[in-house]
Amino acid sequence: MNSKNILYVVTRLPWPLIGGDRVHIYHYLKELKKRGYNITLVTLVRDDDDLEGAIEHNEFYTKLIPVKYNKKLAYLNAAKALFNEKPFIVEYYYNKEMQKVIDKEIKTGNYDVVIGYMIRSVPYIKKIKHIKKILHICDCYTLLYKRRIEFEKSLFGKFKIFVEYLKVKNYEKIACQTTDKQIMISNSDNEYLLKHVVNVNTTQVINWATDTEFFTPQNAELKNNICMVGSMQYIPNFEAAKYFAKEVFPLIKKQIPDTKFKIIGANPQAELYEIAKKTEGIIVTGRVDDVREYMKDCKVSVCPTRVVSGFQTKLLEAMSMGIPIVTTKESAAGVEAPTNILLIANSNEDYANKVIELMNNKNLHDKISIDSRQFILNNFVWDKIGEVWDKMISEVCK
Repeated sequence: MNSKNILYVVTRLPWPLIGGDRVHIYHYLKELKKRGYNITLVTLVRDDDDLEGAIEHNEFYTKLIPVKYNKKLAYLNAAKALFNEKPFIVEYYYNKEMQKVIDKEIKTGNYDVVIGYMIRSVPYIKKIKHIKKILHICDCYTLLYKRRIEFEKSLFGKFKIFVEYLKVKNYEKIACQTTDKQIMISNSDNEYLLKHVVNVNTTQVINWATDTEFFTPQNAELKNNICMVGSMQYIPNFEAAKYFAKEVFPLIKKQIPDTKFKIIGANPQAELYEIAKKTEGIIVTGRVDDVREYMKDCKVSVCPTRVVSGFQTKLLEAMSMGIPIVTTKESAAGVEAPTNILLIANSNEDYANKVIELMNNKNLHDKISIDSRQFILNNFVWDKIGEVWDKMISEVCK
């Protein structure tokens, strides 16, 4: 194709490879660069060490333009959302210096297409003319906030979330109407967006994938260990870990006393450490260099997150390692795996019973382990995702 020059706009540096969004941006940009694209990456940067790491690993961009993240400015911007139509999650990430950089790059006339990551990139790109714009919207945030309202217990909390929900819904509509193509990462989110937010015919679902060469079966001795992986500063993950630790794990311990529950993820809140102190067998790791080292001896992985939209990376990684998973219907929706591979729990007791069965029934465990790995190899490898992105960009830029 002729359209090989991409201006890519993202509000968080896709390095280090911790957290679903950074991992996936890294991988599909790497695939596009392998296919001959010149990628100029404009991004906010919070940490100088992270920037140094990204400079050393330039396999996912051609040119990197970092803009220093200003936390005080971000909070001031977020406060503006009290008085305008933009959501907090959009205003928080707006930076005038980054806008100047993007405007300057566009004036060079060097770019064939602009790609923005998530709706928080829209203020930077929506006024750009004469260049095709692709929005990697990923999740339907309207759906995410709807679920947050459903699970919020306090009336005041529901009210605050509802106000943001209305703003997000309006802004997702604007985002779709001011870009040429919108990429979602799951059919369920795409269907909700089109049914409840905006009526357009320009969306496309392109799944995420996982590094199947990195996340491989480890051939370690398995123990009665359970793992949950995810950033613990992300409130839905924190709430899910707390729920499993308090409501489900004790039920499992009654049947299998030597069970351990590993909560693996950066920036855990103090409450998780308090729960771990009071409950024998709970391990809170904090940030780790290699999650595989903590996952490899686990018989089961759990993803009890219910306030969720889009795609759960942790499911793909565990399945690629051949670790059977028990999860919620909300978390499983994006993956669309058969229910005999990805086990769905509907209550505390159901969750505990499914985990216990996987621990005690070796034949069932081993079958699901093999089937999970094969399912990922068949459906979620980065080379195939790169091909889809390449074809999509070609069609947009005709």
